[in-house]
Amino acid sequence: MDDRNLVPRPDEPTGAVTPREPDVPTSSVDAAVRFSAGEQAHTVGLTEQRATQIVKQSGNARMIAFLAALLIVLFIPLYWLYDIGLPVVGFGGRLEAETEDQYVTDVSRGYALFLANCARCHGAQGQGGVGPPLNDQAKLYNVLTATGASGGGHLNPDYIRAVLTEGGRIVCGDPNSVMPAWLEPKGPLNYREVEDLIKFITASKDTTFVYQPQHVLPPETVPPPVEVEGWRDPGYSPPPDATPVPACWRPLSGTAAPATPAPVTSPGTADSPRVIELHATANVTWTDANGAQLTQIAVIPGETIEFHVVNDAGFDHNFHIGSASDLSSAPAGTDLPGVATFQSGTQTYTWTVENLPDQPQFACTVTGHYQTMHGDFVVQQPGGGTASPAPSASAAP
Repeated sequence: MDDRNLVPRPDEPTGAVTPREPDVPTSSVDAAVRFSAGEQAHTVGLTEQRATQIVKQSGNARMIAFLAALLIVLFIPLYWLYDIGLPVVGFGGRLEAETEDQYVTDVSRGYALFLANCARCHGAQGQGGVGPPLNDQAKLYNVLTATGASGGGHLNPDYIRAVLTEGGRIVCGDPNSVMPAWLEPKGPLNYREVEDLIKFITASKDTTFVYQPQHVLPPETVPPPVEVEGWRDPGYSPPPDATPVPACWRPLSGTAAPATPAPVTSPGTADSPRVIELHATANVTWTDANGAQLTQIAVIPGETIEFHVVNDAGFDHNFHIGSASDLSSAPAGTDLPGVATFQSGTQTYTWTVENLPDQPQFACTVTGHYQTMHGDFVVQQPGGGTASPAPSASAAP
């Protein structure tokens, strides 16, 4: 038998292993031979280098496990701080940044909805027209609390939501109010669109975004993107003697007939046109060089007039000449005679008074401006005769 076979230990007596059952037949092979191994099988055989290596590997494994547990313990609070921020040091965190990004997205959608649905009456800049102004700082003061909830200001979200839900009839109790309901099923907008509109109207000047119009009516072309900011000034505070904003807004009265303009004493000629200066104001009105509201201009048939159109508002205005029906329905990019839309400065237009339409008027045709920015041309005979034709009734704002 070679070294790999079991051999009896020298000091192990014969018959050391006994069967469990006395009646079990005994084996023909000696028990000592079957259950013993040589001395070499009972020797551990570890060298000092191998034992040192095992101890070192065990220590390394415990260190790796400890570092992994430490990393997890540190990662959880660090990620939590990254998520919610640390306001004490001015770090807002990921959730706040994503909330702010979503808010700006909502405001930009609200702006597009405002231009498409509200600007025709309230003006593209909220300056008012057929409807009341919305960019008035007194109306926007205190509309939101520090946490963004509805405040006590005039144009607070709860008030705007109620008006959009029920229409202008709940503002002044006028069942014939031209302000319709906008929230479905009474109106065309869904709940999300109404909320976006509210966010835009109440957004502060600190909220800025880039607006790119997607669709325009021909022959207009898509304009370049523009940067837009909210209307509300967070630093505004009403003066001590300020009166509360009226709960009910009414447009300017148009019952009184305008006074007949003074006779034209020096009609203009092609070589020396008569200069008339008009100012387009931030209040969406026309004024003369002295600041008086301008609702009529006297003209002499055949004379030449050079209009100096001054935009004092800082937002879009234009100046066009035509009939009352054409001007009241014309888009901002109309091809009627006059000055195209511009934002600031002075534009000139030379016009010869001839081939006048019925009810000749001058007007700004920017969406929402016509109602308060149109006036009549009163045609006079040379020498100051009776005006003909008479001013139209629609000339009053």
